[in-house]
Amino acid sequence: MYRVILDTDVGIDDALALFLALSSPEIELEAITTVNGNVPVEIGTRNALALLELTGRTDIPVARGCERPLVRPAIDAKHIHGENGLGNAVLAEPSITPVAQHAVDLLIERIMAKPQMITLVCIGPLTNVALALRREPRIAENIYEVVIMGGALRVHGNVTPTAEYNIYADPHAAYIVLHGGWPIRLVSLDVTTMTLLKPGQIASLPDNRVTQLIKYMTNYSFRFSAALDNTHGFPMHDPLCVGAVVQPDLIAWQPCYVDVELADGATLGATIAQFDPRDRPHSWRPNVHASVTVEAEQFIQLFTERCKFYDEGP
Repeated sequence: MYRVILDTDVGIDDALALFLALSSPEIELEAITTVNGNVPVEIGTRNALALLELTGRTDIPVARGCERPLVRPAIDAKHIHGENGLGNAVLAEPSITPVAQHAVDLLIERIMAKPQMITLVCIGPLTNVALALRREPRIAENIYEVVIMGGALRVHGNVTPTAEYNIYADPHAAYIVLHGGWPIRLVSLDVTTMTLLKPGQIASLPDNRVTQLIKYMTNYSFRFSAALDNTHGFPMHDPLCVGAVVQPDLIAWQPCYVDVELADGATLGATIAQFDPRDRPHSWRPNVHASVTVEAEQFIQLFTERCKFYDEGP
């Protein structure tokens, strides 16, 4: 079993990732930390609390994190995820509240208290994680693994031609984390854009309070995708990152060196990958295991099967 802390900017695919984590016996969810990204951090924190209440998992602590990137102005993706980040789905106001501890402090405390036991799953901008690493560098040697949804290595970006959203939203944080000297698996657009959830795969799920929300949010995303590029499918960016923990063999991995472009301009936030080991400078040693291919249909089947966990209730 993997002890997981989920660092998230709770939008639609983050919610799906959370539902997958909660329904997977391979994962013990230790905590959720929130960060500015898809929506401002106060909205994302409210979403995390509301989703935990919906699933009956109010025992899991939620720590609010950073409200802006390290250097650049904050951005959001409400035009994709809706004003509330969940496709404008209406959820009851949560009765639970965040812990008093800041997300950065919680990350440090939990990792240091359980050396080599915590898997940090990052499905939003990396601001919290970068600050935790800067404040307490020893977390790099005490983490079990960092699994990141981010980057576009051999494919186009999804926010600019060269950059993926989570990296672009705080490229300086991404640079710090990728060069942190700890074990990283990077789940990039190279595989997440291959992993499409189709409307028919969701429509057949039994109705309950969780799957009704899943259907509502994914229908919102299906409509957005169709209007954008006539693609009738929803790329499972963040759920696949959780899937990389649940069933890592669904993804083929390759060691490589990844850097982040920090200069203002058209390539800001680009993830520059070096896979070829020949003539690699000493400073370009592999710093991640990068996703290169995925068993997409097997993952979609895993996700939909795990959704049935909620039929009888958590």
